Formats: sequence, structure tokens, C-alpha cells
Amino acid sequence: MELYLVRHGETDWNVQGKLQGREDVPLNEDGRAQAGLCSEALSGAGFSAIYSSPLSRAVDTAAQIAVYHTRKVSLDPALIERDYGKLSGMTKDQRERWESRGMPTGMEPWKMLAGRAMAAVDGCARVYGEDERVALVSHGAWINSVLAVISRHKIGTGKTQLKNTCISVLHREPKAWEIVCYNLSPEEYIEWAEAQ
Repeated sequence: MELYLVRHGETDWNVQGKLQGREDVPLNEDGRAQAGLCSEALSGAGFSAIYSSPLSRAVDTAAQIAVYHTRKVSLDPALIERDYGKLSGMTKDQRERWESRGMPTGMEPWKMLAGRAMAAVDGCARVYGEDERVALVSHGAWINSVLAVISRHKIGTGKTQLKNTCISVLHREPKAWEIVCYNLSPEEYIEWAEAQ
């Protein structure tokens, strides 16, 4: 089977460089346009199911993708973004100042994030058949944790800056996941798909 991991479109916090955790920050105008382009790029994917994080920026992106598929979007709390605790809403400079003072962050541990992300990914392999495609619409830290686990930390967390509405494709081998492509913009995905 194939899993398509899609990051949500742009929000104002993305533009401002604020760390965006579980706050329900909506898509901005550019983000809605990005979601539309992503939807068009994935129009021929033939998804058996579309799952989304419950946060509106992901739900609205998933709803655009669903326009071309006869599937309702199913909300899955396991796809929610990492809880950044006290760091949520801070810019990079603010986070660095906070951390330099040794203040507790209350951030969700990476192993916990990666564990629940991979449980969701592996759960799809148990539910859907080998010829099916499923879309999971989530967030940057969530998707990067999956990429890190599968690549054994060659890419993903701490190494890959994911684009808004980027598309990453995973293929299920008999006992393991393989990363087919990752962090492709909708335009890059169309070029990649046409070359297959």
C-alpha cells in the first residue's frame, strides 16, 4: 500500500516564524490557495481514505483534497501536531532566550511523538490492502518524525524543513516502510508523478 503524508497549508504563524503546536491557527489566504493546488496535484491519486489531524489548518487542507475523491475526511487525534508546551507561539529568538535560561518547556518528548505517529502509520497498513492509497494530512513535526524513524534519522526531524502542503509518499514493503519521495511541493509532485 501507499501512504501520502501531506502537510497543511500556510498560516500566519508560519509566516511570522512562530512555533505552532496544538493551537488551532487557521490557514491564511495563501494557505487556502496552496491547499487548492495540492488538491489538484493529488486529484488522480485515488485515495481509499483521507485522514486528518483535528486542527483546522489540517482539516481545511484535507477537505480540499477530498473534493476530487468520493471520500469523507476522517479526523484522527493521533495525527495532531507535537505539543510544544511553553514554546508554542514563540519565535525562534524567543525560544532561544527561554531555553538559555533553563526554563522548563513542557514539550511532548520526541519519542512519544514518533511513537504515536508510527502507530498511526502502521495502523493503516493493518486496515488497508496492498493496492490501496491513503492520505494522512498532518503537521511538520509529525511528518518529520515519521521520516526520521523510517530513514533512521537521515532525513526528518532536525534535518528537513518541510514546505507547506508538501507531499511525501511511503510504500509498504512486506515488513517495513520505504520512503518513495518526500517534501515535494504540489508542482514538484506533479513532475514526479508524470515521470513514474
